[in-house]
Amino acid sequence: MRSIKRTILFLSSILSLAFVFGCAPQIGDSCVTNLDCGARIQCDQSQPDGYCTVSGCIPGSCPDESICVEFENGETWCMAMCESTEDCRDDYVCREGLGVHPFCGIEENSL
Repeated sequence: MRSIKRTILFLSSILSLAFVFGCAPQIGDSCVTNLDCGARIQCDQSQPDGYCTVSGCIPGSCPDESICVEFENGETWCMAMCESTEDCRDDYVCREGLGVHPFCGIEENSL
């Protein structure tokens, strides 16, 4: 009986950890404050519903599933990668032409 309780407790702990780490904020997620984005990621509130990102990136420095994009004003930001607009959240489109991979951003005429 005691080993069953330990097994259940162990499995519950593993599932809890998987839930916590599986739901970690990612580049491109919506946000209100930097706390919504996690460690070393900031909330760009100038974007619709906020955008978790890293400013001042260099190529190869962004978290998984994101890419460093240099915009026309010379600023660099980590942006969520995409293959099509369906990969992006509402109010964002899959943009091309500013780097080696398309990314989720607002439409060019909205800049």
